[in-house]
Amino acid sequence: MDPVVVLQVIGALDAIDDAGSFGYMALEALSFALDFDHGSYNEVDTSTSSVYFSEWPHDAPHNDADEEGFSKLVGENPILRYQETTGDRSARRLSDFITTEQLHELDLYQRVYRHLHVEYQLAMALAVKDPVTIAFALNRRHPDFSDDEVRLLDALRPHLVQTYRNAQLLTVLRGIDDVLAESGRALVVLGKGGLDARASPRAQVALATHFGPPRAGVLPEPVAAWVAEERRQVFDDGRPRIHRPLVSADGDRQLVVRFLPGGGARPDVLAIDEHVPERVAAELRRLGLTSREAEILAVMMRGASTSEAARQLDVRSSTLSKHLQHIYRKLGVASRTAAIAAATDAVFSAR
Repeated sequence: MDPVVVLQVIGALDAIDDAGSFGYMALEALSFALDFDHGSYNEVDTSTSSVYFSEWPHDAPHNDADEEGFSKLVGENPILRYQETTGDRSARRLSDFITTEQLHELDLYQRVYRHLHVEYQLAMALAVKDPVTIAFALNRRHPDFSDDEVRLLDALRPHLVQTYRNAQLLTVLRGIDDVLAESGRALVVLGKGGLDARASPRAQVALATHFGPPRAGVLPEPVAAWVAEERRQVFDDGRPRIHRPLVSADGDRQLVVRFLPGGGARPDVLAIDEHVPERVAAELRRLGLTSREAEILAVMMRGASTSEAARQLDVRSSTLSKHLQHIYRKLGVASRTAAIAAATDAVFSAR
């Protein structure tokens, strides 16, 4: 197993970001490491005898293969039957289950595989969940796939699974991004590790503008540190944590990032919102605050401490503290953190 070739495959997989082209591009990536004449990516639903598949290469000869009948005949494939029965997703060869003579007796071979010159096959599943199996099948005329090739495909399986998930997620994100774009919002879906993330195009631009260009798939350091803190469920003294936004100002625009914790199979998500400061102050006044109180709270939403806010607004700290007490009372909260959280909710949901 040449590590350089494996890295080439992984690099090609990392570049896939669209669910529609996933099958073909993943097969092309596998061709860097495995020799096969024809490959297919298959989504098989045996309950309805329906199959979605994409093939590599584009110009693979079909020679009168019964493509329409393939969906009804694919259930004869012993690897697919094994996957569905056991749930085993590991790489398997046709020759692990049947002889060449038995293969030739199958209608699947006579009507499909024979015309595609499929004599040997190596297949591996990404997912097996009754009644749907998602799998890759690598085919060639000769010779049979070796044990080393089986092990190599198994070693690449986790990368294929992750690429599939990422492609599905990014495709959904792009659709959501189009809807949110009109209101200046965007989303980032976090991986379990805390630093890895999948961001919509608008989110990538917003984060790069405020925190500098990040490495692909990795949160900028200030954002990653804030996420790690927000993922703590309680403060050190055991009190429940109020999730506070991350706020950054760049020129006349303000970026507000909110942490939305997931649960179970749901990932954590960052909701990103960009505001013009004047609009922020206007939304805060809707909460019953005076213009001065709205101005003070807007400054604190940008991360300023009490002393920093007093200095920016050219007032005494004692005067600012009195304003803060009025703000807390009007918002029905008891702390600066809670006031910022309430203000962020009001501004974020106003549009």
